[in-house]
Amino acid sequence: IKAMNIIDFLKEQKKWTVSKYKLWKAYHSDYEEYNHWQYHNPNVKTQNALEAKILRQTHVIEKGMSLSHPREKFGVQKALELLDFIDEFVECGYDIKDSVPVLNALGVIKAYLAYHEERGFKPEDVLVRFEKYSEYLLTEEKYGIVEVNKADMEKKVHSSFPEFFMSRHSVRQFSERTIDIEDIKKAVKLAMKAPSACNRQSCKAYFYQDKDVNKELGKLIAGNTGFDGEVQNYIVVTSDMSAFYDPFERNQVYVDGGIFTMALVEALHYYGIASCILQNGEYKEKNLKFKEICKNIPENEKIILFIAIGYYKDNFTYAVSHRKNLEDVLIIR
Repeated sequence: IKAMNIIDFLKEQKKWTVSKYKLWKAYHSDYEEYNHWQYHNPNVKTQNALEAKILRQTHVIEKGMSLSHPREKFGVQKALELLDFIDEFVECGYDIKDSVPVLNALGVIKAYLAYHEERGFKPEDVLVRFEKYSEYLLTEEKYGIVEVNKADMEKKVHSSFPEFFMSRHSVRQFSERTIDIEDIKKAVKLAMKAPSACNRQSCKAYFYQDKDVNKELGKLIAGNTGFDGEVQNYIVVTSDMSAFYDPFERNQVYVDGGIFTMALVEALHYYGIASCILQNGEYKEKNLKFKEICKNIPENEKIILFIAIGYYKDNFTYAVSHRKNLEDVLIIR
């Protein structure tokens, strides 16, 4: 009997050791793959990588225009860097006319220049650099920001599904009205319908009513610069790591978290609550600080992201953020 117990014990130890090795190997493979393909690698000059860099920089500029109280004369350096990225795109032999992200970037720069001109400021360095690309501007398109009336938006919310879905945007302007907890409950109840791996439902939404907690979270969260003072509350979305079991599921917390969040922001929109998703992706030390502030998120839960929320203002603006062409996303063969 003892011999059998030893054999069983050794088998379990072997199984556990092999499992740990597979997990290490999988994460090491992730490291090698990401290190090779992320766009800060100077050897990565694919069109998609360059367009991603341009899209991110463009969004920084249009985000600045979408704030209630943007910093005076903001964005000059960001606009010049964006023009550097467009120069790089052209130097690598890619065609501007075939790139929605680059055409969008040029449209946003034009909108940015017009935005500042209305306020009595001309960023001359940007104007000079921009001139050589003016021939590519698509005059029929709207770029930069859009002004919206809440009453008009609400008609779309209660219309057909495509109209409802397209009416939701990332918003960085919120009214001062206190969030009704019943609206949060109704929204999360809908989001719970989101699919998850084997229906394990690993996600949670933490909503803090305490203003000091929200203020402290706002100080640490990345991406809320310029509008954190208007955010009424943050929702912290987590996913439970102990819901998964094998190396092939190592990233499932983020997959389930992303699906849950998409359902949640659409549900919030339905109940009249504006939102802006703020990515986490922080280092271990910062995540520990987040949990210290929240006080009730257990160790086995990974913070996936944050959602800045508040009720819609009667009139507000949002960044247009043009999407790529359908044929660049839907691949049929």
